[in-house]
Amino acid sequence: MTSQLTRQKQAEGQLAVALRNFNDAIRDVHKSGLDVDISVLTMSTQRGPMVQVDLRTFPLDGAPPVLRVAE
Repeated sequence: MTSQLTRQKQAEGQLAVALRNFNDAIRDVHKSGLDVDISVLTMSTQRGPMVQVDLRTFPLDGAPPVLRVAE
């Protein structure tokens, strides 16, 4: 059986790899002539708030997307 500490270390490692891939993808998108709009979403769970992100792309030469503040 895998201990809680082992699962946490594995999850941290997966998150580190995902963040590197995420940043590489944003750089590639930017090089292709697009920009990225990143919105932070907060989901409610039984354990409390869980943060997720939403991504949208738009051309660098155009106007940025209209941002709306969620209340």
